[in-house]
Amino acid sequence: MSKEVTIKPKSPSEIPMVDSMYMKELVQFNQVLDRDPSPNMIKTNQFSNGAKYVPIRAVETMLRTIFGVYQVEMIGQPHIVGNSVVVSVHLKVYHPVLKEWVTYAGTGAVPIQVEQGAHPTDFTKINSKALHKNVPAAKSFAVSNAAKSIGRIFGSHVNSTDDLYVTNMYEEKPAA
Repeated sequence: MSKEVTIKPKSPSEIPMVDSMYMKELVQFNQVLDRDPSPNMIKTNQFSNGAKYVPIRAVETMLRTIFGVYQVEMIGQPHIVGNSVVVSVHLKVYHPVLKEWVTYAGTGAVPIQVEQGAHPTDFTKINSKALHKNVPAAKSFAVSNAAKSIGRIFGSHVNSTDDLYVTNMYEEKPAA
């Protein structure tokens, strides 16, 4: 079920003083980010109760396509929480309208693989290649998590049943 919400300032003084041409460009760019991802990009995770997601390769391709350049910085070192590797990142994109770097935070976690039949927190039974695979996977999840903050196009709403769209409060009114 889709709901449309229009946000209107209470008075003209509440509208930020921004060049109208610049604002049009920003609104148009944000409309690109607010699109749903292409249906062929959305995959289903059979190990997570059928949750839908946009694979990291698609996210990286869209980041390069939309922003031209981006960078990922890990925040500190990976951590072990419970039986999972947790990675936090800053995803930095060069915003083509704002002409500056914008940073989004993200966190990802992946369970550490242990030998079959071992207790999940028995770290004496860690699979020999587990951390070699789990740390990069957690980093990928962190990047995807951060990208979801940018807009719907990165999959922020693929598992939502109640969509909310905000209409443009800056649209021009026809001259009377």
